Amino acid sequence: MPVQPHKTANNGDHSEQPRHWAGLGVVIYNTQQIKIIKGNMKVFIELFIIAILSATVVLARERRSVFYVKHNSTEKSQKSVSSSDEKPTLWLKDHDAPRIRPHFSLTKTSNFLFDLNRYRCSEPVTPDCINRTVLFRAKIIGELRKRLKEPFTDGDHYQVRYGRPLDPVASPVCRTMRANVRVLSWKEPPFTWNEIGSYLPTSPLFGDVTNGSCVIVASAGSLKRSQLGSFIDEHDIVMRFNHAPTEGYEPDVGSKTTIRVVNSQVVTKPEYQLLTAPLFRNVTIAAWDPGKFDQTLAEWLATPDFNLFDNFKKFRSSHPQSNFHIIDPRSIWRAWTALQDLTDVPIRKNPPTSGFIGLGLLLPVCRYIDVVEYIPSTRMNGLCHYYDDELNLGCTFGAWHPLAAEKLLVFRMNSADDYSVFQQGTVRIRTDQLERC
Repeated sequence: MPVQPHKTANNGDHSEQPRHWAGLGVVIYNTQQIKIIKGNMKVFIELFIIAILSATVVLARERRSVFYVKHNSTEKSQKSVSSSDEKPTLWLKDHDAPRIRPHFSLTKTSNFLFDLNRYRCSEPVTPDCINRTVLFRAKIIGELRKRLKEPFTDGDHYQVRYGRPLDPVASPVCRTMRANVRVLSWKEPPFTWNEIGSYLPTSPLFGDVTNGSCVIVASAGSLKRSQLGSFIDEHDIVMRFNHAPTEGYEPDVGSKTTIRVVNSQVVTKPEYQLLTAPLFRNVTIAAWDPGKFDQTLAEWLATPDFNLFDNFKKFRSSHPQSNFHIIDPRSIWRAWTALQDLTDVPIRKNPPTSGFIGLGLLLPVCRYIDVVEYIPSTRMNGLCHYYDDELNLGCTFGAWHPLAAEKLLVFRMNSADDYSVFQQGTVRIRTDQLERC
């Protein structure tokens, strides 16, 4: 039986009183009361949103835009980009299959498709633009975290053995710096007596550059129509990857190349034309092949993933003044270990991307590093590269390399504001804290 409602002090009208059902703890409100409650909740939600936007404005102003010089310019060239990274190679021949990097396990189409126009904006300090950028950031970071936690079955081709450190891990920049990604030297065994040692250059990888301005240019398809070429070319060191071209794409990707980081497949396979293509001339080259996790250099020389040494010797013989280096494979796995130390969940037991390896090479010589179109921006278009038409979101979020982990870590290193990252496609990593590492 329902309990009779209490009389009011004036006229006994019970229309404004909630009805209580005895013993059940249930309260039933009438229509007018529900309207009042909804109104109060709407006001509360609006105040909450205003508070969040205000806090975001303060944070955005604390972080400086990478393009702060261009914001007050009449140029329309500095607005955005997208993302991607190098892709695993296709199986070209059956005999490559046991040791080649598999093609993307992700399908050509993905449920990660949404209307990017909802998130694009060009007025970084307006509440609407800040809100759009915050929503896009949540979308991208959420997707990267989702991909990071997806189960994977990579096998154990590289015989990775990892134990998480017991002591606290250093900051992301310091821990990555301590991985000491480096090139091989003719002064160390076995190259002091090995034939390969006689081909290794004696000049430093970056010459006499120290404390330089540096940029890592990803090969993302979203660089198309970005108009970032002049911004990229302003840096002291411009790092590109594999066979990504500049000719014909200068307004978007620039024309300057200081160094190319290339994997051993680009060095060995004839379709990449290492020995004849002009884009490999008059630039520093840093080639890498991962080897196994705990291999010695002597073991790696005998059993590389792809035998890059023959073409390396041919190139150096034809161009004795070239600055063509080989990256120490042990340092590649040190970089992987740093990435795993800084990631809470297990990552793929495959080597990191050329982009992450390149970041490790640059840290000691740069005062800051701009990373262009590594973390997806609102220009994301699903293309693997700006120079071809392959549609595959695996290039953006990872399918073989531990790419999602890399991008989340780079975002932790970032010092630029969200507008620079997610609307203009550029992360900035400052290295001034390295003195305290």
